[in-house]
Amino acid sequence: MSEVTFQWVVAGGVGLIALCFLAQAITMMILLRAVNKLKDRIEPLAEKTEPILELVRSSVTELVPRMLAVSADAVELSKSAREQVNRLGELLTDVVEQAKAHVARFDGAVEQTMGNVQHAGESVKDAVLRPVREVNGVVAGIKTAIAVYSHGRRQSVDHATQDEEMFI
Repeated sequence: MSEVTFQWVVAGGVGLIALCFLAQAITMMILLRAVNKLKDRIEPLAEKTEPILELVRSSVTELVPRMLAVSADAVELSKSAREQVNRLGELLTDVVEQAKAHVARFDGAVEQTMGNVQHAGESVKDAVLRPVREVNGVVAGIKTAIAVYSHGRRQSVDHATQDEEMFI
């Protein structure tokens, strides 16, 4: 996995945590609005409904610790999610390193195989061409012998020397 992909995974985890905090904030805002509306409705009736108001206060008193517990749970969940994302990042890093090692090993094996194939090709080429060269040499010698015997004369040393000088 590339580093860019890893960064996207981490960014996704951070985005998920941000969404959790946003949902918690929206929930708190909705709850705050509901409590304010309730307060506006109850204030005119406060003198008449004092026992009911006390009941509501006790209910709110009970809800605050629960909301704090829910908030604590949400924070704990976000920490757990962050730890899981970190573990996933470490795991992905390990996988990438292992993949790089395997690719390097595979590359070395391919290079070695290519070298062996090239060496084998050169050996086959030498094994085939050496007898062909030898046969060509023997055939050239036989042609020269036939040419010398058929013409009946041998070339002079001056001609041979001149041919060698032209060759050099």
